Amino acid sequence: MMQATLKSRIRGSVLAQALGDALGAPFEFAPVDAVERRTGKKWLAGLYPFEGEKGPHGVWVDTAPVGTGTDDVRYNYLFMELAVELRRMPVGRELAQRLLDIYERPGDFFPNSEELVRGQFEMWEGASRGFLGEESPRYPGVPAAALATRSVGLNYPTMAGLLVLPSVGLLFPGDPEAAYRAAYEAAFFDIGYAREATALLAAAQSAALAGKAPDVVVYETLAMDPLHLRGYFGGPFIGEKLPLLLKQAAGKKGEELANFLSSALRHFSVFDPYRALAIACAALLAHADDPWQALLVAANHGDLDEAGTWRRYADIDCYAGITGALIGACCGDRVLPEELIVRVVEGNRVVYSFDLEDTIERFAQLILFLTGSED
Repeated sequence: MMQATLKSRIRGSVLAQALGDALGAPFEFAPVDAVERRTGKKWLAGLYPFEGEKGPHGVWVDTAPVGTGTDDVRYNYLFMELAVELRRMPVGRELAQRLLDIYERPGDFFPNSEELVRGQFEMWEGASRGFLGEESPRYPGVPAAALATRSVGLNYPTMAGLLVLPSVGLLFPGDPEAAYRAAYEAAFFDIGYAREATALLAAAQSAALAGKAPDVVVYETLAMDPLHLRGYFGGPFIGEKLPLLLKQAAGKKGEELANFLSSALRHFSVFDPYRALAIACAALLAHADDPWQALLVAANHGDLDEAGTWRRYADIDCYAGITGALIGACCGDRVLPEELIVRVVEGNRVVYSFDLEDTIERFAQLILFLTGSED
């Protein structure tokens, strides 16, 4: 196979992230029999129309074309547009201000869905104001310093950084340490090992853009600790724990791998960043030559109880999107299913009025300019 170009890898990452989001969106948190009732099979293996109710964090219309994404693709679109506007990687304060701007002026960013936009971004209001040193009218009496410690309204690590910043590493091709540092700084809303997860995804993307083999991408990245997160009691958490899980997953593929991961990670919240990054890395290592299969592994993931019984599907659009952001950077855009990519671009254009191809082109041109590459 011909070596993917830098631009192809950039496109591959963004498009595979959007494809993964669209793949899982119709079934995230759905009942355990939802896929089988709609498809006749237990294994989700294709794109399907979204049939749920519209909502701030889901799809913004009641009936959406096949390929339409959720908040995941919207976050990535907004991040890329901010980077293009600034002509560089946004820093934490700029990201906080942009998230706050969208909450306060939703019509400036998505003119036809203001109520839903505000609903999606209200969870960023407190953390953003706190980080900017401001108090919040929504939390009277809570000092800015306390607001700044919030994890978008939750008190445990979440996938927030992996969703809002899934393309940071693309801005630093071949420089994983710089990508790690930039992502860690920008993820002001992440707490605990969530910030490590955001930084590790960025570093892995950076290494992938340099053409490193998938196993090198994963294990060299997990060995990184440029900010000295290792402390008195060990760690960093993900860098220490994930290689052990990946060793146990070695040799498993497809449904076997998906079932193993669902069981092995059942003790973690469905929103846990370790869980999401573990799925992405395991899927990449098992299906480095077939990104579509990697996305299917991520999307066929259950929320199991302590006894190992499926209760429902997990946050599978997020898992598949994060997996896509990583494997697309490794494989490039030419090995993605072309027909499905066309549907994804068109679905998001129709529903959200943004042209993902246009945004990717301008984002890629920025990266080529910053790196001095002609590729």
